[in-house]
Amino acid sequence: MTVYSTHDWNKNTEDAIVVASNIGIQLEANKSKVIFTNPKTLKREEVNVSRLVRVFVNNIESNKRSVK
Repeated sequence: MTVYSTHDWNKNTEDAIVVASNIGIQLEANKSKVIFTNPKTLKREEVNVSRLVRVFVNNIESNKRSVK
C-alpha cells in the first residue's frame, strides 16, 4: 500500500476538483473542506477533501469493502 503524508498528498491532488453536478460549480479539492455532523459524537466536523481522496485511495489499495 502507498502511504502519503498530507504534504505529499496535496501534490498528488492538484488537479482534483469537487463538482456540484446539479449546478455545475467546480472547486479545487486542495482548497475545499467537507463540514458535517459526526453521527457518533454529534459534533460538527471539518475534513479536507484532499484527505478524503487519500483515505479513499488507500482503502481501495487495501481492498476495503466499504469503498465503492
